[in-house]
Amino acid sequence: MPTRRDLTDGVVLLRAPQARDEAAIAAGGSDADVARFTMVPVPYLITDAQEFVAKVDENWANGSFVFAIADARSDDFLGMCGIHDRDAGGLASGAAEVGYWLAPGARGAGVMTRALTLLCRWAFESMPLVRLWWWSLVGNTPSLAVAERVGFQFEGTLRRGMLQRGQRVDAWIAGLLREDLSS
Repeated sequence: MPTRRDLTDGVVLLRAPQARDEAAIAAGGSDADVARFTMVPVPYLITDAQEFVAKVDENWANGSFVFAIADARSDDFLGMCGIHDRDAGGLASGAAEVGYWLAPGARGAGVMTRALTLLCRWAFESMPLVRLWWWSLVGNTPSLAVAERVGFQFEGTLRRGMLQRGQRVDAWIAGLLREDLSS
């Protein structure tokens, strides 16, 4: 397993989610777009955020490398991102999933592009990965745009390819190879 460390570009900071983030995690997870396009519980309660933060270390040990996205200067919570061991062959097969969401007030300023770039660079440097993949429900254009700015290549639509809250839904998928990562 990779060693956890903070990642920053001087504007964005990726760090471990903490108890002081729980209210902001619950608020962000309750945003209509986050609820629509991710797998967070609906409704997303403060108890969900507390349980999530309490399991960060356990999840890290099990291949879910999650970071809080924060402002590098103020350390204010802005969102979440992570690398998840969900490939059929596991991390040893060289592939992993990326996931992310951003609180509404932080959107539109390039925060997620910076965070995803830091996350992907760290993943390729820290693990024997050849490929990262992103997927989301069809229609999540802002998330796809972020992935493409980082270098992910749109690969198509998986018809009823994603299970979201017990229902099969269409999903977009994009992939990033180590050599695709934008500079």
